[in-house]
Amino acid sequence: MFVFIQLSLNVKISKMKFRNLLLILLLAVTFQVKAQQPTLLPQFTFYRLDGKAFSNTDIKQGKKNLFILFDCTCEHCQRESKILNTNYAKFKDVNIYMITMDEGYIIPQFFDSYAKGLNAKPNVLVLQDKKRIFIPTFLPKQYPAMYLYSPAGKLLMYQSGDGGIKKMMTVVSK
Repeated sequence: MFVFIQLSLNVKISKMKFRNLLLILLLAVTFQVKAQQPTLLPQFTFYRLDGKAFSNTDIKQGKKNLFILFDCTCEHCQRESKILNTNYAKFKDVNIYMITMDEGYIIPQFFDSYAKGLNAKPNVLVLQDKKRIFIPTFLPKQYPAMYLYSPAGKLLMYQSGDGGIKKMMTVVSK
């Protein structure tokens, strides 16, 4: 009898743990699905390729700001960077910040292969996310993630994946 009661209690406790775990998992998924990109430019600190810190206070004022999260091995990022480079003239009046979590040695190879010279343009700055803050701060859905902010720091457009640069061109020209 005692064994049966003990077994019955263990099953009830296990069911409660399972239900609680399931509830927590559902809540986490719900919040993740409802997570939205920040409508105002968040505070951040990334790093120039020379190792110097770059934050919100370093942004060139008076222009729209395009933040692009990319990965050097991502085929979508490679295509979108090539399209950006080809259509650079449409973005010449926009501050472009290209952010990656990749190691410094692979970044020049990326630009040489897929967007030759883009990283040397006067309004393009390549930054490293050494502390891995971009994803939890900006909440991208996939690579590449593109955020166009007004000069006042308001989100004008968010795009991710293929086709984002072409869609950004319509908003940049306004």
